[in-house]
Amino acid sequence: MIFRTLAIAVAALFLISSGCKSETGLPPSPSSLINGARDRLVPFRFTLATDPARANYNSPILLKVHVIDASNQPADGVNVKADISMSGMDHGAQHINLSGRGNGDYEGQVSLEMAGSWDVDLTATCDDKSHQQKLSIEVGG
Repeated sequence: MIFRTLAIAVAALFLISSGCKSETGLPPSPSSLINGARDRLVPFRFTLATDPARANYNSPILLKVHVIDASNQPADGVNVKADISMSGMDHGAQHINLSGRGNGDYEGQVSLEMAGSWDVDLTATCDDKSHQQKLSIEVGG
């Protein structure tokens, strides 16, 4: 019992002296550490849809992207770019900037010249935070 009490006291002194303090002098809470790490690693996440839902080549396709931040809230004021390309094809990528519509929604229009699976590389940037994610869309004939 005395050994366990001594071990707890030594551990507490180590934490206090090691610089693991918040502004209140207490160590940061586990949830703040987790949220801070999540915010640095994946500050944004995306979902992608098209309008029309069954996109066809040589017809305008509206890319609809929803962006949420690390705390699962809609992210507004974010610069969202999309690079659309087809793997293994020499079409070159189309680069578009998506316009913000509010509540974490962004849109941009594209026309694709053939049916198949197209890669959509999304990049969101705001202040010093940035995240890139590759998604895909299926385009029919």
